[in-house]
Amino acid sequence: MTTTSREYAEALFELAVQGDLIRETTDGVVTVESALLQMPEYRALLASPAIGKEERLAALDQAFRGKIPDILLAILRMMVSRGQVSAFSGMVRDYEELAREYRGEAVAVVTSAVPLSEAQTVALRQKLAKKLGQKITIQCREDPSLIGGLRVEVDGRVIDGSIRNKLEEIKEVMNS
Repeated sequence: MTTTSREYAEALFELAVQGDLIRETTDGVVTVESALLQMPEYRALLASPAIGKEERLAALDQAFRGKIPDILLAILRMMVSRGQVSAFSGMVRDYEELAREYRGEAVAVVTSAVPLSEAQTVALRQKLAKKLGQKITIQCREDPSLIGGLRVEVDGRVIDGSIRNKLEEIKEVMNS
């Protein structure tokens, strides 16, 4: 995350809270991000200093006016005007993090050697929610080098119950 993207995210989030538009703004952010990912040439147009600022702003208005909250459009217009469209992806991540915190949610990145079943994922989500007192969203990843067990990261905290980690701990004790 850059300072620029964080500042835009905080400004957008504050405006969304003041206007009671958090859900709508989150949906709008997803809409714009999807459009920019699907059409890299459009993103390039918005970022191009070779194209006049008014033309870039008109293209932005044409694409999104009436489809996203005005506060989001205003932030996007500011980013285009200042030549900071490249900070948009970082702003999206930062905004989503602020919105999750506001709703009392956390994201747990769960890494396992093999894919978790739906039942395992649900049980893990429930245990983490109870332990942390927050609603948990789980993002699953696979890493066969873990051998077995799980590695869970939530808000900068790591719970490493992988077999690889246990073997490394045993190795450290034996080499001491």
